[in-house]
Parts: sequence; C-alpha cells; structure tokens
Amino acid sequence: MLNSVVTPNRGHPVVYYFASGAAVWGQAITPSIAHLVQTQRRIAIDYARIAPGIVFQVVSGQVMTPHVIDQSTFRFHADAATLRQAMSSPEATPDAVLRCEVGDACVLKLWGRVAKDEQAPPWDPQSHDGAAMTVPIIFTVTFWEIAPSSEARIRNLTREVAEKDRLIRELTGKVALAMCSQ
Repeated sequence: MLNSVVTPNRGHPVVYYFASGAAVWGQAITPSIAHLVQTQRRIAIDYARIAPGIVFQVVSGQVMTPHVIDQSTFRFHADAATLRQAMSSPEATPDAVLRCEVGDACVLKLWGRVAKDEQAPPWDPQSHDGAAMTVPIIFTVTFWEIAPSSEARIRNLTREVAEKDRLIRELTGKVALAMCSQ
C-alpha cells in the first residue's frame, strides 16, 4: 500500500523506499492517515505517566472505534480499567503512543495526549455489574510517523544472515573439494 514516497528535488524527484529505512512523518491528520487509523478494529496504545514519586510508568491497552474530529484530534473508546490505571488523578493528561500495522512491514505510530471526553455521560461502575466497559477519550496528535516495523527489520536481517551463512558453507565446501583434486 505505502511502498514509497516521492519528494520533489531540483532536477529529478527523489524516491525513498520504506524497505531502505526511510520514514514519512507529519503533525496533522491527513486523509490517508485518517483512513489508515479508521480501518483498524483495535489499536494498541501505551499511556505514559511521569509524576512525583513515579519516574516513568507505561500502561498498555487497546482503543477502538476511531473517529476523526479535526486535523489533530481523534475520538476513541478505551477500556475503562486501563484508562483509570493510566490516569493518576482527574486532572492528569497522560502522553500516549498508538501503534497501527499498516501493511508492507510498516507501522504507523502516533504520539499525543489523552483526555477523557467531557461530552460523554459520566461512568457509573455500579450499573454495569463488572462487565468490560469502554470510555470515550480524546487523543490529540502531536506527531505521527510511518516507518518500517522493527520486527520486520529483524526478520529481514536474520534471513540475510542465514543466506550469507549458507553461501559461505557452500563456497567452503567447493574450495575443500578443489583442494582435494590437487
């Protein structure tokens, strides 16, 4: 889907291939980024907190049902228990990172801030009998990036190393046979 990006340059366009390690980034939600996010059923999210007494804490969870509000804001539904754990106090707005697999061994990462949706009705934990509950949240995008997935890079490096090892063993065997005939 997103294999390369062409950027204008003097004389001729320069093409950056994701497989070569290039990344595309931005700060506003473009239509293509909105489409990539909205096609995801569940999106992995890491909430990060830094507060007095907490050096650094990450709470991982998932968000679902993305909806674009404007050029820098998404609305999601997050697991209430995970969100409660991530928010240390009612006025806390933790930083968060969303990760979406977008195909061709690339990952879309969105960095931003999370806040509870004030327009949503208040959540009453007594009324739901402990069932899994979602809470609407507002995610304000600070920065996004599409880059090759680190897992894909490791798989490619492992495959390349194995291929080179096989070639070295094959050549070593041929050299040994050539030395025997002399």
